Amino acid sequence: MKRIIFFSATLALFVACGTSATKDNDPWGKVDPSDAAKKSAVLELSMQSTYMKQSMTYSVWIPEEYDETKTYPFFYLLHGYEYGDQSRLDRCWLDKGNAARIALDYQKTGGVPMVIVMPNGLSSFYMGDYEDYFEKELMAKVEEEFHCNGKRAIGGLSMGGFGTLYHALKYPEKFTYAYAMSPAADASMAAYIGAQEDKSIFPAFTIEVGLQDYTVDNSKAKSLYNSMINNGLTCEWIEREGTHDWPFWKVCLPKALQKAGASFK
Repeated sequence: MKRIIFFSATLALFVACGTSATKDNDPWGKVDPSDAAKKSAVLELSMQSTYMKQSMTYSVWIPEEYDETKTYPFFYLLHGYEYGDQSRLDRCWLDKGNAARIALDYQKTGGVPMVIVMPNGLSSFYMGDYEDYFEKELMAKVEEEFHCNGKRAIGGLSMGGFGTLYHALKYPEKFTYAYAMSPAADASMAAYIGAQEDKSIFPAFTIEVGLQDYTVDNSKAKSLYNSMINNGLTCEWIEREGTHDWPFWKVCLPKALQKAGASFK
C-alpha cells in the first residue's frame, strides 16, 4: 500500500520538523492518489525482499508535474547509521535532513526533474545481502514503477557515504554521479578501480568532509580520493568547517542535487 504525502512550499514545515499525520488531525488533508502527479509528493512504500527475508521500507519523492507517460533520472539518497528503531530509516533524510523541501527548492529554481529514492539501509553499510537487495530488487522495482530513463546518481552521508562510494566504484556503469558526504570511507575500495581496465566507465565523484568531524576518519577518505585521482577518475574534494551532523549534510544536499542534475543532461 502506498502512503502519499503531498509536499508543497506551504506544507514544508510539517515534513522538515518530522510532524506525523494522524487520522484525526492530518496536516496534509485527504489524499487522492489520482492527484499525486500534480504536486511533488513523498510516497512511503514497502516490498518483500527475497535477499533480506523481510519486508523492506523505502520512500520515493516525485517531482511536481510528474507524468507517468514520461521517463525520469533517479537519485538514490542513502542515510547514515542510526541507533534504535530501524523500521522507517528511509525517512531519515525527510525528517532530519529536510530532503523534500530541498528537492522542491532545487526543482523550482530550474533543476532537472528527478525521482529521489530513499531506501531503508538498516545497519547494513549497504553490503552483503543488502547489496543484492538494493542492486537486484529495489532498483528494478522502483525504476520500472516510476519510469527511470536509464540515468541514475547516488549520494549519502556517513554509512550512506560509504555505500555511495562502494556501489559507485563496484558498479560504475550504473551511475552518472556519486556524492559522498562525511563518508565512513575505506581505502581498500581502491581495489574496485583497479578491477576496471577502462577507467572512463566511472562516474564523477564528490567527497565532502567537515574539518571538525571526528566521528569518521577523514584521512581514509582522502587516501581513497588520492587513489581515484591517481587512476584518472574525476573526483572533487571539499573540506569545510563542520562536524558530523545534519546541519552539515543539509548544506551538502543542494550541491549533490545540482551535480546529479548536471550529470543527467
